[in-house]
Amino acid sequence: MIVGLGNPEARYANTPHNIGYEVVDRLAASFELIWDATPEAWIARGSSKGRAVCLIKIRMPMNATGAGLKQLSESMAFGSEQCILVFDDLDLPLGAVKTRINGGAGGHRGVASILEAFQTDAIQRVKVGVGKAGEKLDRISYVLTAFDDDSRATIDQSILTAEARVLELLELQSKRK
Repeated sequence: MIVGLGNPEARYANTPHNIGYEVVDRLAASFELIWDATPEAWIARGSSKGRAVCLIKIRMPMNATGAGLKQLSESMAFGSEQCILVFDDLDLPLGAVKTRINGGAGGHRGVASILEAFQTDAIQRVKVGVGKAGEKLDRISYVLTAFDDDSRATIDQSILTAEARVLELLELQSKRK
């Protein structure tokens, strides 16, 4: 289960807070998957190297993602250990990509809602840096404002890097089984 975090409204497209959606959209295109809309989420199913893959974009506001993902996990019978979260990180420089196996939310309310809903911090993550070094930012306004042209080029490259990191985590998951 590869879960891209974002806000479902069209006005949030191309913003730092929707980078998770962009990465799973890229994965869907790479795997040639089609998104199915359900009331709770957009879901794309397929396989990678003979292993089942499910991409998910929860259709609720970012800060309520946890409840939506937990409900989906119960109806689709998967656990947090099967999830890879993909999301923006303001504390990482723009374009940096970092993988974590567990840990806290780091101030990200969407991640915090997921950790609370599943009652664990043992959830794999791919974090995409959207921070601007040295700039004093209104964090909420910044993550909900579209990327400028200069930032967009950097972000496009980081989406490819994040895609590669997700594939590495999938490979590691299949070796552990």
